Amino acid sequence: MKLKRIFLPLGILLILSIFLPSITASAHDPKPATDAYTLIAEVNALRTANGLPPYTVNATLMAVAQAHSDYQASTSTVTHYGADGSRPFQRALNAGYPVGGTLSAGGFFSENIQAGMNLTPQQTVVAWQGDALHLNTMLSPYLTEVGAGVTNVNGYIYYTLDASTPSGGTIPAYTPDPDSTPSGTVVGALPTLDYIMPVTISTPKEDGQVIHEVLVGQSLWGIADIYGTTVQEIRALNNMSVDELVFPGELLLIRTVATEIPATPTLAGQSTSTATKASATETSIPTRTPTLIVEETPTVLPSPEVEIGSGFWTVILIVFVALIMAGIVTWLSGRNS
Repeated sequence: MKLKRIFLPLGILLILSIFLPSITASAHDPKPATDAYTLIAEVNALRTANGLPPYTVNATLMAVAQAHSDYQASTSTVTHYGADGSRPFQRALNAGYPVGGTLSAGGFFSENIQAGMNLTPQQTVVAWQGDALHLNTMLSPYLTEVGAGVTNVNGYIYYTLDASTPSGGTIPAYTPDPDSTPSGTVVGALPTLDYIMPVTISTPKEDGQVIHEVLVGQSLWGIADIYGTTVQEIRALNNMSVDELVFPGELLLIRTVATEIPATPTLAGQSTSTATKASATETSIPTRTPTLIVEETPTVLPSPEVEIGSGFWTVILIVFVALIMAGIVTWLSGRNS
């Protein structure tokens, strides 16, 4: 009977050691999905919310988008151009996708790209809503098919979204004229942002106001990041609604800085501190074709919370049963002694 008293607690501990690891693991929430299909699901949810039919996933566009995300990750750049200088719709044509529309104007094809540390598909779609051109890629009534690519390099994630409308026939042949420059687009065509102007910090005016002029391809997220502020602060200073977009040529008030105050005359022999004038630094402008500025959405990730679920009550039940068994054994040993 003494052996029963010894082995019973050991048996209880053995049972708990088997169940506790799996219960503890199930209490933690899984990491957010960062795959291509989750990105497409987020875009289609946005289309549905705006009364548009969801994009149809196309296997060729999936391969094209994934290849471009891989290329960007391999070069640590965010760009619409391929290694050979190809534009997005050209890469789709080369892969065998029949891009519709007027190819000299870019065809019915549009590409969004984004990259950032631990960036989720949800944050990426929110960032793309910050300017008209990226938003049009997701909410175009003229585009019907989509592909997406996601590449993760040690937590730094590259996203590519390619949307298009097929020609419905054979793959059109297209040879670009090296001496020509992109002109206006046909009605309904949504060209990819091939030319992205980098955000340059403006010098404060005499009254201390820092005014930024929006250039082609710039969004509120990119502007806020370079100036070290937030989208919410820019919207508040310019009386912008949460749905209002920015367009090239628009002037935005970023902040108001203190202007230089003339030094007060002092008596001879007294030391005075020299007033420093507020200055602004300027970002470097690349000498080659400018690439898209990473528009990383600043977010504060919530700390993981452990929920009390079925696993917790399983442990309670095991302990309760073990106590009952121990009591029965004790009672039986008392009767037999």
